[in-house]
Amino acid sequence: MVHLKKRHLQLIRLLNRGRRFTADELATETGASVRTIQRDMFTLEELGYPIWSVPGTGGGYEMLPNRLLPPLQLREQEAVALYLTLKWMEQIPDVPFGDMRDTLSDWYVNELPHDLETKIARLEKNILWLGNKTVPSAPFTKDVYEAVERKRKIEITYATTKGSRTFTVAPVGMALLDLKWYVFGQSSYGLRQYRIDRIESLRLLNDTFEADDLETLLQASEQRNGMTVRLRITSLGRRLLEDVLPDITEKNEWIVPDAELPFLSRQLLAAGAEVEVVAPLELREMMREQAERLWNMYE
Repeated sequence: MVHLKKRHLQLIRLLNRGRRFTADELATETGASVRTIQRDMFTLEELGYPIWSVPGTGGGYEMLPNRLLPPLQLREQEAVALYLTLKWMEQIPDVPFGDMRDTLSDWYVNELPHDLETKIARLEKNILWLGNKTVPSAPFTKDVYEAVERKRKIEITYATTKGSRTFTVAPVGMALLDLKWYVFGQSSYGLRQYRIDRIESLRLLNDTFEADDLETLLQASEQRNGMTVRLRITSLGRRLLEDVLPDITEKNEWIVPDAELPFLSRQLLAAGAEVEVVAPLELREMMREQAERLWNMYE
């Protein structure tokens, strides 16, 4: 059996863009030789991918539209890993594609050989996803996803700490954090994040927008509006905060957007004396104020 290599998957993604690529372009994109690309195209055609090759000047390779893709060519471990990934996806609340997530793993396992299906059935009772089962519902997740995909502005009524407020937002992207969905949107206040479960109503507007991708915008925002947070952390503190700060086993310093400092201060306070804020002064002051409020509450 021919197995797909990482380069094959990269070629499939490129051809799925809906345009024609020359062998030279594909070679440049993948770092392979033209001869290797030609062999790869033949391999993908053998596997059933509907690749159309056009010879001569102006020719190249493209993927035929309106097709059903052939089944993945997976090794046993890859098949099990994909099944577990689909099962994990079922734990995520309010996936933008609705109820489809509840049937994907069943549909997938029914296509596997019987011996592998039996193996997965045994694993299913021994590999569990434990955690917070009280995640609030976010019924507008699918609507937000549609707006992100179509680059359409939305009008949302949002539950803030000071009551409901209405915003017009250009939703540039979404993120999942601690099983809660967030939408990142440009508004008159700049780039802000909103918890989707706190959206009380949503209206899709006809206005479209253009924006960089979310990853680029977040990086630019951190560089422009971020503060350097420097911590002194014990080994226990690192364990307590491993879901809060990236690369915490290796780093003591992070760039954090100004707007996220109050939220970060509450998370750091939960680690108690296992973490000390060295800088910035603003974050130290926030920690001190919250510690005083906590002390006053229990004295």
